[in-house]
Amino acid sequence: MSSIICKIQALSSTMPAKAVKLSTSLMKEWGCHPGQSIKIRVGNRTLITRILGINRNEYAIYFPKYIARQLAIPYFSEIRTSLQNRELRIGPVLAILTTGYTGSSTTPFGNRSSLFKSFLLAAQTDRPFFYVFTPEMVDWNTQTVNGWFYGKGKNGVCQWFRRTAPLPEVIYERIPNRKAESLPQVKACRERIQSITRCQIFNQGFFNKWSVHEKLYQHPLTSENIPETYPSPTIPLIKKMVDRHQMIYLKPDGGSLGMGIFRITRHPQGGYYCRFRDGEKNVLRLFHSMEKLVWHIFGQQMHRLNRYLVQQGIRLAKYDGRPVDFRVHMHKDRSEEWQVVGIGAKVAGVGCVTTHGRTGGSMISTSELLQKKFPGAESEIENKIRDASIRIARTLEEEVNGPLGELGLDIGIDRYQHVWLFEVNSKPGRHIFLHPTLRDAGKQSARYITEYSLKLANFV
Repeated sequence: MSSIICKIQALSSTMPAKAVKLSTSLMKEWGCHPGQSIKIRVGNRTLITRILGINRNEYAIYFPKYIARQLAIPYFSEIRTSLQNRELRIGPVLAILTTGYTGSSTTPFGNRSSLFKSFLLAAQTDRPFFYVFTPEMVDWNTQTVNGWFYGKGKNGVCQWFRRTAPLPEVIYERIPNRKAESLPQVKACRERIQSITRCQIFNQGFFNKWSVHEKLYQHPLTSENIPETYPSPTIPLIKKMVDRHQMIYLKPDGGSLGMGIFRITRHPQGGYYCRFRDGEKNVLRLFHSMEKLVWHIFGQQMHRLNRYLVQQGIRLAKYDGRPVDFRVHMHKDRSEEWQVVGIGAKVAGVGCVTTHGRTGGSMISTSELLQKKFPGAESEIENKIRDASIRIARTLEEEVNGPLGELGLDIGIDRYQHVWLFEVNSKPGRHIFLHPTLRDAGKQSARYITEYSLKLANFV
């Protein structure tokens, strides 16, 4: 569906109250005639009314205040519109669903306010209605949301402001963690919105590492990129994996940010080395048996091993003697094609199990790393990463419920230049875009959120 950007304004009280007025330029553009009845849709709100012309040489729509209130139009400005089959759509109405409202007018969502602000600012070129909300902000009686917008106020300064708006047509879900995702009000909100509207929600929930592994390990397009992995490992299985690969990882099935991960290698003279994070310290210990190692990790809570995965260790390419992996940030564009927006190179801290910043890792320039580590083959290696990432995204998309518009992939390159996938994130962090070489990619990433939302709303 094609759409254009129009100015929408309120009619003065002296004008007819039961008709919407379209400028003569817009009447001509859409082939409308005075007195014609149309349906107007803003999000989930609709009404049927007449249209009249008004002599204005611009694309503009004038709403009686009564009709504007019925449609819950949150504000008057330049907004994207389309007319097809006598239905005038205004918006579309897009939203970010989250939790953690603080009550502050300057940082309504705490530390994540700046992240959400970047998404809303990036959307301004396309002129949708776009707000952030929590389940508690929905008024189910009126089917409206008292959501938070970001833009210029009356003083011309950009700021957060709150308005009543219709339920959205597309939701980009940014629930911050698994604990918040399990809240009854979050589940009920998603289910209720989808039951009473045609709303599409993309990037719902968090991935289960084992489910992702199964889907990708068994698929012919991606199996070569997936390390050997097993859920709920026993001590004999861990031993067997160490014998086979010399190095393995124990990872919590639902973990994130590199927490709770253990790297185990065999000591040449017997026993096992285990490297892990203990508070703020990186620890390396030698254990004489696997039984003692596992007991040290889990102690009286041996049942927690059932919530772990054992995974083949990969001998990663190194930078200054430290292992390196890559965060690949991907988005769907307005054509619903996967695009690699940015590739960030992450270097492990000294003695660290992972490259995560919280455990001592740091970011470096991807081009600098590839030039130093793979001189003459930089483009080939980068293309391998991009190709594998797109194959993985397309394959995973076929296997999950609901649309995906964004992914973060943790990718490794071994000493034989083979590409390995370690993890896929449905709600990836954006720390790689803090690097000077990726700041423009960060802006493009934020724009893709709106592009894909417009496609889902059929407004492209």
